[in-house]
Amino acid sequence: MKMLWEFPEDVQKLVIESKLCKHGDLIGEMSTPHSMIYTFKGGDTNYVIAKGIKTEGAMSLVDRHSFFSQALYEVNNAHVVCHHPSIQRFFDIDIISGVPFLLSRKRDTTLRDFICEGPVSEPEALSISIQIVHALNYCEKKGLLCHQDLKPENVFLDYISKHFDAGDGYPIKMRSFVADFELANAYLVLGRPYGSRPYMAPEQYVKSLEDGSPDFSKVDVFAVGVILFEMLTGGLHPLGEETILIWPEPSEGKSPQWRRETPWKKWLKRGAKIECESDNVSQDGYEIISSCLEVDFSKRFTKEQLEARLLERLSLIDKAAYDELTGCLDYFDDIAVISESEGWPYYENRVELLNKTFADRPVS
Repeated sequence: MKMLWEFPEDVQKLVIESKLCKHGDLIGEMSTPHSMIYTFKGGDTNYVIAKGIKTEGAMSLVDRHSFFSQALYEVNNAHVVCHHPSIQRFFDIDIISGVPFLLSRKRDTTLRDFICEGPVSEPEALSISIQIVHALNYCEKKGLLCHQDLKPENVFLDYISKHFDAGDGYPIKMRSFVADFELANAYLVLGRPYGSRPYMAPEQYVKSLEDGSPDFSKVDVFAVGVILFEMLTGGLHPLGEETILIWPEPSEGKSPQWRRETPWKKWLKRGAKIECESDNVSQDGYEIISSCLEVDFSKRFTKEQLEARLLERLSLIDKAAYDELTGCLDYFDDIAVISESEGWPYYENRVELLNKTFADRPVS
């Protein structure tokens, strides 16, 4: 059988489209350094994302196996936490001419795009943050102690009004889904401490894990602090720059130094202080964010403490939103318990097939 990477690019697209056409018409495609991403539309609101592992004909067997192993790692991590409604899960896995494709439902937007629309109100920013931290607490209970690459690009959102008949006065606007578990527990399992620099806690810059792993249980809390500040300010990083203008690629007029770790580490050495002020951030907001950004992880919130503090603040400024959100979180937790007890035999079989096909062997 001819492998997908052995076909010309235009033929590859035709092969993928023919295999996945049951999910609808192919309406979009893009690529990342490691993935090919295709969007299929099957109805007015039914969109499917197919994430394939990028391979090239010139790629060595070792590199190709490394890419596929990375996909296995992400799939198995996501499978561990797939039963909770606040996790963006894969619903199917397909192997197309030797390449794994991971299928998921398309959400309305990413948190990054939502932030780019302008400052988020404090109740809504708190609601989104609480949902994120609640999902992370669930992950920790299931053994994923650290997402390790939490950022707005890895949080998906649905507009509640588009999917539920909640009424105009419903106090919560967005439902959030934590996604991309490619680096979850990577410091512990793979010896890789890094994440995405604007959101990395000081302990992620450790030079070597050979002498024992540092405590990574609070690195996601640090990331939430950065993200909450970005939401409230419409995209400002606490160090005073608009994140998307300096990372991952500095825009015109911005120093190329932002591609390197040096300026980010300098900010951490200055104490990860909030170096810009905004009228959109309340005094309590500053206090919560500063506690998240504490460079001494022993003084930083745990995830459970952060969730409790965020809920406390929300209850003070918007009791209706607090009541609705806590009810939703309890309902989601109940769904997770039921789903875990019933299992998901079809998807479990797909994950098992993927592991058997690609684990521990190069792809020729």
